[in-house]
Amino acid sequence: MAESVAAPTRRRRPRADAQRSVEQILRAAELLVARDGPSVALEEIAREAGVGPATLYRHFPSRMHLFERVYRDRTARVAEHALALTGVEEPTEALLQWLREFVALGIEARGVLSTLMSQGLRETDPTANAEWGHALVVKAAGRLLERAQAAGSVRRDINAEDLVTLVSGVIVALESRANVDAAHHHASAERTLRVIIDGLIKR
Repeated sequence: MAESVAAPTRRRRPRADAQRSVEQILRAAELLVARDGPSVALEEIAREAGVGPATLYRHFPSRMHLFERVYRDRTARVAEHALALTGVEEPTEALLQWLREFVALGIEARGVLSTLMSQGLRETDPTANAEWGHALVVKAAGRLLERAQAAGSVRRDINAEDLVTLVSGVIVALESRANVDAAHHHASAERTLRVIIDGLIKR
């Protein structure tokens, strides 16, 4: 009986260790790509994470696998923040704040993944990734949009799908100009979002 109880404990420990390693790698990758860009050496990410290169490659066979996971996780966090904003901000401002976060993340993710593809890497499953991300942000946007519409501040003839499609176009346009001065780029994003929100305001 003692052996049958101990065996599952031995099997669970590697899974917990593996999950901890993955979390450390993802935190390190997010930190270093923000500092050094997507060309940061994977060995440096492994050192920052406190794991060996073999551990990193076991979980993430390529740089694309790693950064796809980084941006999937960040997309999930941005989507979760929409729920938090429903309780603490004026509805229209909450929507604008969340759209700022979505646009900033979208521009960064497109820039990083475009750089990786220019290095000869390919997305692991672009259709599945796009569908998953789109569904997540549409649901998040819907929470904030519906709240603003219920408050009577935003027109009702637009839905979350429309809004995400519109803002995704902004991301594509701004990402193509991401090499301009950072302050100018931020101002351009803010101005564009203000125009979109102004168009949504119920008159």
